[in-house]
Amino acid sequence: MLFQHLFWKRQQFYQKPLITAFEQKMFVRLHEALPEHHILAQVAFSALITSDQFKIRQQFNRKVTDFVVLNRDMKVIAIVELDDPSHIGKEDEDRQRDLMLTEAGYTVFRYTSIPSARGLRKDLL
Repeated sequence: MLFQHLFWKRQQFYQKPLITAFEQKMFVRLHEALPEHHILAQVAFSALITSDQFKIRQQFNRKVTDFVVLNRDMKVIAIVELDDPSHIGKEDEDRQRDLMLTEAGYTVFRYTSIPSARGLRKDLL
């Protein structure tokens, strides 16, 4: 019994929530605002942008965006970022993230609170 821990492999992988409670509220609001659109959560930048240069790809390799809004044809119409208090002091980093996406041709909307469904619809369409 003393050495039992040596024979049992410890679990290395664990489930975790895909999005935070705050992001869940935004996800629901996006669906309310845009019922005819598809909403994706936690999309890797590498699924949205690329570069021929390895060094540039490393800049966005591990980044994810909060939400991607797709039309019926599965074309990206907007990228939505929800800034909670953890973003305080990271404004420059957020600006760089937005620049990468806008340079690739995407429209990025950044919110610090969850807008009304009407407000979201007005902004995104």
